[in-house]
Amino acid sequence: MTALRVLQVGAGGMGRAWLGTVAADPDVELVGIVDLDLDAARAGAEHAGDPSLPVGTDLTVLAAETGAQVVLDITVPVAHHPVTLQALHAGLPVLGEKPAAQTVAEALSLAAAAEATGKLFMVSQSRRYNDQLVAFRQHVRGLGAIGGLGTRFAKAPHFGGFREQMDDVLLLDMAIHAFDSARYVLERDPVSVYCESWNPSWSWYRGDAAAAAVFAFEDDIRYVYDGSWCAPGPRPRGTATGGPRVRPAPHCGTATTTRPATSTAPRARRHPPPAWGTRSPGR
Repeated sequence: MTALRVLQVGAGGMGRAWLGTVAADPDVELVGIVDLDLDAARAGAEHAGDPSLPVGTDLTVLAAETGAQVVLDITVPVAHHPVTLQALHAGLPVLGEKPAAQTVAEALSLAAAAEATGKLFMVSQSRRYNDQLVAFRQHVRGLGAIGGLGTRFAKAPHFGGFREQMDDVLLLDMAIHAFDSARYVLERDPVSVYCESWNPSWSWYRGDAAAAAVFAFEDDIRYVYDGSWCAPGPRPRGTATGGPRVRPAPHCGTATTTRPATSTAPRARRHPPPAWGTRSPGR
């Protein structure tokens, strides 16, 4: 099989992690790196093990010069929309980092552009491939009906850089993992959501670093998220976004799982869930 020719856009901290993965994969060939900072692009080429890799600041130009077949968009979130649009209209499918875009309107426009150009646009959700989350879903399947899921998340990282300047850093850059994990575990789609976000007085982030959300899923299942990125709390080992606890429907008993050390799954409630007040259509 001929290796897929990949052009990566973005050579910052996350970009370097992707460059190492791409360079080690025999199914793909890294053919170039695009970054507004050419020194960062050159450093990325060295990190990938090939200092002679073509680099540039213009996606369209470098894609044409290298014969790229696909684009990896590993830029900062504010650049996801223009970079993805440029790649799609250049006839190139895109695999991007989360979030899809900064706003719902931008994300919908990218979906429309993918449909109009006939090119694939995918967003990476790496937590879905966590072994513990896969095992957790299999366990939930065997418990019977589930009335609700919940995630409590508390962590206090000092990133510096773009994350500390984002409007909704918790929701866009971390909680999105928990939301997608809930979809994966429940094997259903959300139909509405009510969410409030805020920035505690002690927060070092510019935008909101705390949030609470209630999702209504198909079959009238609720998922509740309570999170903070400026408050330390208990954290499972690995890349956890919350620990799982499962309670089945009454006819299945009241067994509760222990929390796997590296799980990224949410907790599950016994059916029926308690009354949480009037359901909101979400914002």
